[in-house]
Amino acid sequence: MTLAFALSLALVLGLQPSPAPASVIETFLGWAIEGRSIPTDPPQPALDLPHRGCGGRLDPEHLPETIYVSWQLSAEAQHAACNWKYDVASRRATPLTPAEAADVAHRIVAGTVAPQERAFFHSVPQHEGRLTVTAGYCWGSATGTFAFRADGPVLVGELVLHGY
Repeated sequence: MTLAFALSLALVLGLQPSPAPASVIETFLGWAIEGRSIPTDPPQPALDLPHRGCGGRLDPEHLPETIYVSWQLSAEAQHAACNWKYDVASRRATPLTPAEAADVAHRIVAGTVAPQERAFFHSVPQHEGRLTVTAGYCWGSATGTFAFRADGPVLVGELVLHGY
């Protein structure tokens, strides 16, 4: 076992699931992977995530079953660990169990988790319960601030896109 893998595994196993809203993961990945719209206030033109096709690896007819998510993990840890999963068929995000996190970390180090099966999220709480989130999928990322309403997160303000 490499030192990086051992440190990542210890980090993941020691983390408690964040109270971060699964709805942000579900909203972002539904947009990034399937092209569904992100609810906005005020209404904005629809944008596409840069490189959402993962360099030709994402086949819209055969989407991955699961996207593994690094939520609030450091830059080093997000490359070797995940603490959430998004089930593409049900469109639901749930925290990984410690055993699942260990398995995914091992698979990442082994190189068997493809880019189209990974995403990262970093968030910063704002006033009035809002959350500014930077999320990345493949070689694109987006930053925006979400307000939480009864029907889910709503993007307030501009969505800033970045491609790598």
